[in-house]
Amino acid sequence: MFTALNKDGSIVCALDFKEKKELQAEKRNSIFYCPACRSVVVLKNGEKRLPHFAHRKDVSCSGSSEQESSYHLHGKLQIYNGLKDLGLNPVLEPYFPSIKQRGDIGVMWDNSYYVIEFQCSSIPVSCLQKRTKQYRKEKYQPIWILGYKNVKRSKSFSRFSAFQSSFLVPFKGKYILPAYCPYQKSFYIMDNPIPISKEKFITSINKLPLAAVTLREQTINLSSNFPYSDWQSAIQKQKNNHIHYHSNENDRFLRYLYKSGLHPHVIPPFIGIPLKEGIKLLTPPLIWQAYLYIDCFLPARKIVSLHKVYDAFLSRIKRGDITVRNLPNIIDSNWRNTVNDYLTVLVKMKVIEEIRPDFFTSSEEACLSSDSLAKHEEDFYLRLKGGSLQ
Repeated sequence: MFTALNKDGSIVCALDFKEKKELQAEKRNSIFYCPACRSVVVLKNGEKRLPHFAHRKDVSCSGSSEQESSYHLHGKLQIYNGLKDLGLNPVLEPYFPSIKQRGDIGVMWDNSYYVIEFQCSSIPVSCLQKRTKQYRKEKYQPIWILGYKNVKRSKSFSRFSAFQSSFLVPFKGKYILPAYCPYQKSFYIMDNPIPISKEKFITSINKLPLAAVTLREQTINLSSNFPYSDWQSAIQKQKNNHIHYHSNENDRFLRYLYKSGLHPHVIPPFIGIPLKEGIKLLTPPLIWQAYLYIDCFLPARKIVSLHKVYDAFLSRIKRGDITVRNLPNIIDSNWRNTVNDYLTVLVKMKVIEEIRPDFFTSSEEACLSSDSLAKHEEDFYLRLKGGSLQ
């Protein structure tokens, strides 16, 4: 951390000790205390690291969420200086006594107080969730930014752990995951991540240099070209290989498929489709969509109400067949939005029909022969590319 209390109780910033001799003198002659836990902290400096205060190794401070690396210190300082360059008056490491919490940066803008947290090391999602609730209770707006070094990416796919996916936030009708890299002095915006498994997402990345950020409404070129071919290939691998791997989730799902008269290799293409609201479920889309469709729309021409669909889905959640993803930064993270999103696409693709408001009937048999499946799948994805995610 950059700030601490001196023996008089005044805030001292380590960055104010510009001369090396001055800093060394302060280290020898002064005692500093953590504003949160009031324990003694040590003034540190080095050839590569910025001057900063640190707790002793045997001290645990509830007001801080991570041990600060050089990566974290540089990123926090860069964002702080970027806000100053915009003409704002940010506060470095504000401490909030009412919740016994210290943020990275606090800033007042447009009649709201924002607390910016630049998180570079993994912490329990429950901790992130608790701090988010505390800030909101005090009427502060939390902004969580992930350290970009945590992002693992290969081609169209990114891997987000439960910790990383908890940084997802709504933005202009989509969802994004904001990250920052102090080495490149740039924000990286993961655009509209669509989960294909618990941790694997299809997403695009937009780079936004810190120097390009303004107070005007920021233009972020969110991608509109979803890689359907990559998705289709990954789903096919799941059908042919991945769901045959031994696990409680897979074994339970396969037993249900066989009991319903379906084989995993010929699951129809409208089961396992990409959905914007799919982030709200931890269970892979191939599995939860199969449960929903088979539970509610087989046999063909069966009439079912939206209320019954919700009831069937909730029963699956209670039994542990479907798991909801923990998303502390998305206030409206109700799984019903995901169900509605799926039903909307099924109606649009003429898989089911809404015969009157909130009442549906299936218009297509789920069982397809392996001979006709390949052509049916290609035709389906050609129609799906019409814009179901937009």
